Amino acid sequence: MEAVYGRAQIIAPSMCDASGHIGLSAAFALFQDVASEHAEELGVGFRDMARRGAFWLTVRTRVHFYRRPAMMQAVDVRTWPAAPGSTRCDRFYRMSAQGQTLVEGRTEWCVYDLAAKAVRPMAEAGFREGLVYLDERALPAPYARFRHDFADGDRVAGHVVRPGDVDVGQHMNNVAYLRMLSDSFSVEEMARMNVREMEILFCMPCFEGEALDVMRRRTDCGYEFGVRRPDGRYAALALMRTEE
Repeated sequence: MEAVYGRAQIIAPSMCDASGHIGLSAAFALFQDVASEHAEELGVGFRDMARRGAFWLTVRTRVHFYRRPAMMQAVDVRTWPAAPGSTRCDRFYRMSAQGQTLVEGRTEWCVYDLAAKAVRPMAEAGFREGLVYLDERALPAPYARFRHDFADGDRVAGHVVRPGDVDVGQHMNNVAYLRMLSDSFSVEEMARMNVREMEILFCMPCFEGEALDVMRRRTDCGYEFGVRRPDGRYAALALMRTEE
């Protein structure tokens, strides 16, 4: 069995931002959804992992936008995992139309043991036997290295984690972080920016009711962000590469 999954998708109005194209966080959400669908086929879906006392933990995600598809445009979405490493596994994504790549993504995952509160070896994930992993890669460049110090940055927004931000794991959903970072800009500011890439590193979870600070600083190629918890530690670090 080849470890690849794909399906057709219409870019619905609910997925679009003020530009009439798929929103930044919506692209992350779509990739996350198709990964979950594929995981069910591979025997490592949410319920499969719950029976094993574990769940998938996202370590970091990168999405590159070549051209964001427009509202009601038909696209093909494809995802495939790399062969698992000792404790981590990469998964790749591609959104295309008429043979042209529009958006690509890459996510690093690990398996978290709920009882031990520790990362399990990837060999214990439970993938079906006989899977054939593709050699193909998307966004193969190394992940970014982040600075945790935002002394030269600005607090640009605050956010209290609401019930709508919380996922089945009872902590803030990965996509909610991206939505919060995008929302630190106005519609006018976003219209001036051609966002080429976003990457986020998840450092620790956030929970309902916590008040978060969005820290941001300008860089030569865009922006860097820090999501600061009430205790001063950073829940997530991110970057946005733009062409303005």
